[in-house]
Amino acid sequence: MKLIKLSPILLVVIGLWSCASNQNMREVSNYKIPVDDFSRTVELLISNQEFLEDEIMKINSQNPSVQRILLAADSDLKQENYIKTNSELERAFRITKNDGALYLRLAHLRYKQGLLKESESFASKGLMLTNISSWERLLLNVYLKN
Repeated sequence: MKLIKLSPILLVVIGLWSCASNQNMREVSNYKIPVDDFSRTVELLISNQEFLEDEIMKINSQNPSVQRILLAADSDLKQENYIKTNSELERAFRITKNDGALYLRLAHLRYKQGLLKESESFASKGLMLTNISSWERLLLNVYLKN
């Protein structure tokens, strides 16, 4: 009877042990990060507005509705139709206020319009989000430095 009660516990322990022992330990020192390439990329983000815009447009929303709106806004932005771009982004903003891709585009649009304080404000708000990637965080920081 005791063996039957211990069997599930034993199976769980064996399962956990096998999962834990199957992990490959990787040393950080084994990775070669091209720091020079990365620093050149960061310099390009700051100095080349077209490169920055291309990188921003690669970031997409997790929400399918917002994705469609961002694609339309990107098209309008490329055509320098800032009023229509702004309308699209405001529409997306009514759907969600928790999307890093949206804050990136709003900060970039304001920057292109010459509204640097508003650009900085959107970047700051985007940086407060917890669900953004490191790359989004880096891109948002570019607008704080302008």
